[in-house]
Amino acid sequence: MPEFEITGPYIGALLMSLGALCLFIWGVLSGALYNTDEASSKFFEREMENEGRAREQPRERDTG
Repeated sequence: MPEFEITGPYIGALLMSLGALCLFIWGVLSGALYNTDEASSKFFEREMENEGRAREQPRERDTG
């Protein structure tokens, strides 16, 4: 059984890499990776709008 101790990790790594490759190919073919930069651009624009609104609003101060 010492052969499996040597080749076992390599077989496991090979199976995991093949699984990752299959997921990547599925993602490309299904369109999951299409136009992903648009979502990040919209998120960034919304964050900048929220930050601008926060700066425009007067801050309430505690008069304690």
